[in-house]
Amino acid sequence: MKKIVCAAFISDQKVLLVKRAEHRKWSAGRWDLVGGHVDRGEEAEDALIRECQEEVGLTPTSFTLLATVYEPDDKSKTTPFYIYVVSEWSGGSGLLLGDEHSDLGWFKLPELDDLTFALNDYRPILLKLLQAPIL
Repeated sequence: MKKIVCAAFISDQKVLLVKRAEHRKWSAGRWDLVGGHVDRGEEAEDALIRECQEEVGLTPTSFTLLATVYEPDDKSKTTPFYIYVVSEWSGGSGLLLGDEHSDLGWFKLPELDDLTFALNDYRPILLKLLQAPIL
C-alpha cells in the first residue's frame, strides 16, 4: 500500500507551503505541504524527516500526527496522506531543493483563500490549525 507523509510547518501563525512544479504528474502548479512517499520498509516518521530534508532542507524535531486524508477519487482509501504538524525543526526557514517544486512561501490565514491546493482537504485542516494552533 502506498503511503504519503505531509509536513505542516507552523511558525508565527504561518504555514510553509511549496508549489508543485508544472512538470509534475500529480497536481502540477498547485500548493502543497512538504512531503512525499514512504519507502518500503520505512516508518512514516522517518519518511517525514527524510522528505523534509530532501525538499526544503529542514529537519523536523518535534511533530504530531494531525490528520489522515485521501484523494477524493480514492474510494477504497488505498493511499493515505498522513498530515503532521511540525512545531520545531532545524535548518532555518526552508529553501527549495531539487526540481519537484517551483516556489515556497510562508502563508498567513487570510492568504490561504487565494491558493489552489494539491488536495482540497488541506484547506480546512490548515484553516483550523492557524485559527487555533494546537501546539
